[in-house]
Amino acid sequence: MKWYQRKSFYVPFSIVMGILGFGAWFASLLGVNVDEELNKDYFTTKDEPLFKKKK
Repeated sequence: MKWYQRKSFYVPFSIVMGILGFGAWFASLLGVNVDEELNKDYFTTKDEPLFKKKK
């Protein structure tokens, strides 16, 4: 059995990747105020912010 086919590799690897994913998600929320919402036009142009003020 090869090293990448063992559970002793996949379980810690999946835990580390989950922590990294949660960290990136949480970091994207830092600095966002309660009165901001996701911008629906974020993908239309490269200068659109991810969050914008609620109307």
